[in-house]
Amino acid sequence: MSEYSTGRGRLRGRGRHWAVATGAAVLATAVLAACGSSGDTATPGASGASSASGTGASGGAGCRSGATSLTFWGWSAGYDLVVKQFNRTHPDICVKLENAGAANDEYVKLSDALKAHTATPDVAQLEYFELPSFEITKSLVDLTPYGVGSAQATEAPAAWSQVTQGSAQYAMPVDLGPLALYYNSAAFTKHKIAVPGTWSEFAAAADTLHAADPKAAITNFDPVDAQPVLAMMQQYGAFPFTYSGGDTLGINFTGPAQTAFANFWQGLIDKKEVTTAADFSPAQWSDLDSGADAARISPAWGPVGMQGSIKKTIGSWRAAPVPQQQAGQDAGGNWGGSTLAVVKGTPHAKEAAQFLQWFGGSADAWQILSGDVAGAFPGYLPLLNAADFQSRTLPISGTSQPNKVFAKAALDLKPIQWPPIMTAALTQWTSTFAGVTKGTETLPQAFKTFQQQMVSYAKAQGFKVTEG
Repeated sequence: MSEYSTGRGRLRGRGRHWAVATGAAVLATAVLAACGSSGDTATPGASGASSASGTGASGGAGCRSGATSLTFWGWSAGYDLVVKQFNRTHPDICVKLENAGAANDEYVKLSDALKAHTATPDVAQLEYFELPSFEITKSLVDLTPYGVGSAQATEAPAAWSQVTQGSAQYAMPVDLGPLALYYNSAAFTKHKIAVPGTWSEFAAAADTLHAADPKAAITNFDPVDAQPVLAMMQQYGAFPFTYSGGDTLGINFTGPAQTAFANFWQGLIDKKEVTTAADFSPAQWSDLDSGADAARISPAWGPVGMQGSIKKTIGSWRAAPVPQQQAGQDAGGNWGGSTLAVVKGTPHAKEAAQFLQWFGGSADAWQILSGDVAGAFPGYLPLLNAADFQSRTLPISGTSQPNKVFAKAALDLKPIQWPPIMTAALTQWTSTFAGVTKGTETLPQAFKTFQQQMVSYAKAQGFKVTEG
């Protein structure tokens, strides 16, 4: 199963345009009114959820007659297997999984359905970064009255913090994507490169490798793929957004930390010590497999997909903590991961809440989610901390145990604050940063341009923006 099809991170298409964001980004246009609107409790039948969830909806084979039917929009691999298990073990609830499109495609469709008050699902898969865009317009049910907060003790703090806003809980966390340095041990041994513990050591290793083999690079850095760049900025202490609800948000791509991050990677690009192939492209896999790239800044879900795309270096890859700015630090970054949310208007919020709490917070669900088909990396602490999970091996990693490194990275993650403009931000990013790959602009220049674009966009949506 390739990473493109698992949907663990962002939809990878390169042909996105700003207009694509219109459906979901418009959620923020009425921010001032939304902030003053009533709570999430909806009148049954106020949206199309009642028709989607009623007795006419097919719950799939094996559902008991008279069971409460729920429609669930989701796209990730293995979700169908988890739904089948839930239906087998919860005869009074029947969940029907529908693929309304992956990531942005689903968000646009969901936004349109909410505006039209028709055909909304009961439950929707939402990536962490997208939650605030739906929270701000009161489009999600607050799960607090349904007792889902009891799951907090079983969830990684970094995952839980992203599904709550004040005293409200708007989703159930599922998986995470903590970063690690995933390196080709054979290449490192060949060129006598020690595993770098700091970014300065990483840059020195890049120099050593490139001097020994001018065709080799330390890793790949795709400027056009926003999510990994933002995850790496988080790890570097340069995450550019701040938001805690309401109509004020912070945007900072040009501060000292952000500029230092941009200069660091631009320096490696200029020296051709990193490649800039598109993430998940044949070129990236070829570079990793041939030794042209000696390492990857990888999310925890990365090795499972990566091993299906390389052949020559199977068994050589090892996981190590991401380099730090200073030795002894444990800063981390998260790339990807999803939640399940109950959509406003459902007449079956109680049953939907029961389903999503089981989905993200039960051993039965995680036995499937963490298996070979789904390949999800848990935010679920009983599995994350389990010795048998941490000791799992993969063909790509030989006898090593990469989950030990990724699990520690997950537990060390610090909370971040996503703003409610991420659909527009991710869409605009593609064109703004394309010049970095082409060599027609630098990363610091792209950051400066993007800062201006996002500040203008956020203000146009009614936000008060702080910079710096």
